[in-house]
Amino acid sequence: MSVAKIALVGCGPPSRRWHGPTLTELSKRGAIEFVALCDLDETLAAQCGEAYGVPHFTSVDEMLDRHPEIMAVDIVTGDPSHHVLAKAIAERGKHVMVEKPMAITLAGCDVIIDACQRNGVHFEVAENYFRMPKQRAVIDLIEKGILGDIVRVRYVDAKAQRPFEQTARIRGLTRPFSKFGNSSGMCMDMGSHRLSQLRLFAQSEPIQISATVKRYRHSDEFISEDWAHATIEFESGAVGLYETSRLGESLAHYQITGTQGGICDHQWSHPAIPLRLQMGEEWKDVPIEFERHKVDGVDVLSRIVVHTDPQIVYVNPFREYAIDDWCVGHAAEIMSLADAALNKKEPEYGLGGRKDVEMAMAIYESSLNGSMPVKLPIAETTSYERILHEDYEARFGRPIDAK
Repeated sequence: MSVAKIALVGCGPPSRRWHGPTLTELSKRGAIEFVALCDLDETLAAQCGEAYGVPHFTSVDEMLDRHPEIMAVDIVTGDPSHHVLAKAIAERGKHVMVEKPMAITLAGCDVIIDACQRNGVHFEVAENYFRMPKQRAVIDLIEKGILGDIVRVRYVDAKAQRPFEQTARIRGLTRPFSKFGNSSGMCMDMGSHRLSQLRLFAQSEPIQISATVKRYRHSDEFISEDWAHATIEFESGAVGLYETSRLGESLAHYQITGTQGGICDHQWSHPAIPLRLQMGEEWKDVPIEFERHKVDGVDVLSRIVVHTDPQIVYVNPFREYAIDDWCVGHAAEIMSLADAALNKKEPEYGLGGRKDVEMAMAIYESSLNGSMPVKLPIAETTSYERILHEDYEARFGRPIDAK
C-alpha cells in the first residue's frame, strides 16, 4: 500500500512533545513514512533524528534535495516563520502543514494560500483541538441538533496565571506589538484554538467582533497582552464570548447553550462531557461512556458513547495505535496532510486557519479603536496589521508579503 512520505521542520518543544512522537508512531504502524527532519540547531536536530530514527538536516533545501521522495512537510516553528517556510516548501512542489496560528497576519496567510495555489499543492493548519476525541463528540452533538439551535457559546481561558503586581498600570495595545518570537500574543496563541472552537460550536461564521485587550505587567520581557475580552456576533444570531487572562484568579471553562440543551465544561481535557438536555420541564444529565484499552502500555480511547436519541458514537480512528487522547488530534491533522499529499484531497481544515487569524485580527483592531465593532470578513488591511507589517519589515529586512 502506498503511503505519504512526510518530513518535519522544527524541533522545538511542540515538535518534541507531540509532532515528532506522533509521526514516529504513525510511521511505525505503516500509516505514513516519516522520512527526515530539519532544525537550525544542529545539536537538537541530531538528538531528534536519533530519537525518531530519521536523517536530520539544518537546511530545508538540503533535506529536500537529498530526499526528493518527500511529499509533504510538517512545519512546527515560531509564528513569524510559518508563511516564509510554507512558501519556500510549496515552491518545491511539496504539500505543507503549518502549526497554529497559520501566520501572524492575514497577509501572511495569503502568502501561503497563493504559493500553494500557484504550485498545485495543498496546505493544512495544525489545529488539533477540535480534532480531539471529546471535542469531536461535542461537535457531532451540535451538528445532529441534539442541543437544538445554538444561541450562545463561551470560552474562558486562563493560562500560566500570575498575581497582579501591586503597582499594576492598565494599558491597551502599545508598540511594539511583537518581538517576533515563537508566540504572537495570547489571542493568537491559545486564542487561535479557542476562536476555532467557538466558531465550530456556533456552527456559523462570525460577522462582527467587539473587543478590548489589556496589558498589566510592567516587564519589558513581555510586550503582548495578558488579558482580553471579545464579544462575537455570528451569522446565525448566536453570540460568542471569549475571555483570556494570565493574571488573577484561574478560571477556565467552555459553555455551549442551545434551545434544547447545553454543556458547561470546567475540565475540557478530562474524560467527561457534562451534557444536560431539556426533557419536558426538567433538565436531565445524559450518561456518557468513555471506553478504553491499552496499546503498548499506553491508555487509549476506544470510543465515546453518548446516550441520546439518536445515540452519538465517536469511534477513535487511532484506537490501534499507541496514541493518547491528546495526540489523537495531532495524528488526525497529520493524516489530513498525508491524505492531501497522497490523494490530492482537500485537507480537513485548511482555510479554517485563516478564519481563526481573521477573528484575532478583528479583536486587536477593535481594541485599538476603543472597542468599536469590526465587521467580518475583513475587507482591507487593518491598522493593527499595518503596524505589525512595518515592524516585521524593520526586523527582518523584507515585507511580510515579499514575492
